Amino acid sequence: MNNVTIIGQIEGAPQLIYSSKDGNKKLYKFVLRVPRWSKAKENTVVNDYINVKIWNSVLGDEDDYFDQAYIAIEGRLVSFGITDSQNYGNELVANKIMQLN
Repeated sequence: MNNVTIIGQIEGAPQLIYSSKDGNKKLYKFVLRVPRWSKAKENTVVNDYINVKIWNSVLGDEDDYFDQAYIAIEGRLVSFGITDSQNYGNELVANKIMQLN
C-alpha cells in the first residue's frame, strides 16, 4: 500500500504545470516545507522539502493555502528517474489536502 500523510507549509506559490484546453483540469506543483527534529544537533529543527503535485479538483480554492498556514496532505509517493544511473527522485501526488490553522 502506497499511502503517505505529511504536514508542512507551502514554500512559495504553487506553479500551474498543466491545464486542459477547456481549463477545467489543472495540475499544480509546489514544494512543501516539512520540519523535523535533527538527531545530529540537540533541539534543532531541520526542514525537508517535498515536491507535491495536486489536481485542482483536490486543491479546491488554492488561494486558501498560500498564507503559510500548516496543511496536511495525504497521497501517494511516485518515483522517477533514469534506470541506467543512480539519479532518482520522488514526489507526492496528493489526493486529499486539509488546512490545519
